[in-house]
Amino acid sequence: MKLHNCAHSGCHNKVAMNVKYCQQHISDSKSQYSNQYQQDYNKYKRNTAVNSFYQSTQWKHMRDYIVSRDMNVCQYCGNPLETRVIVDHLHPLQYAPEEKLNADNLYTICYKCHQVKTMIEQQTAQSSNGSNKLKHMSYEWYKKQIKRVRARDEQQGR
Repeated sequence: MKLHNCAHSGCHNKVAMNVKYCQQHISDSKSQYSNQYQQDYNKYKRNTAVNSFYQSTQWKHMRDYIVSRDMNVCQYCGNPLETRVIVDHLHPLQYAPEEKLNADNLYTICYKCHQVKTMIEQQTAQSSNGSNKLKHMSYEWYKKQIKRVRARDEQQGR
């Protein structure tokens, strides 16, 4: 496997050719270069139909409404959102497309909580009957799980 240096200035950790940053700098790179990261994600990783939905006027209006409704506060941890505002589907878009513009299915979420929620979704999707579970999980359940994982991570110094 071919390797190269991490793209973070001054870092000499080796990473695979298809990866830009090492594990130590991936979170830094996402915040420092969020526009470039998002453009690359949209272009190379995100499903084309999903990407066009996120570029639609309907989505942009709904997103603005949700941010305003939630007063720019993460609905899972309660922290104010200052730099990166994410509006997340409670029931993931790929499993519940009929709820894509349902305000009851949308919440503002901070980057750290979003990472945890995505991890939970990926684990659940791989479990038996995972796609059906993801269509029916409640906001309260997610909130409890995210708080548990974040508290554990903070205790371990992550």
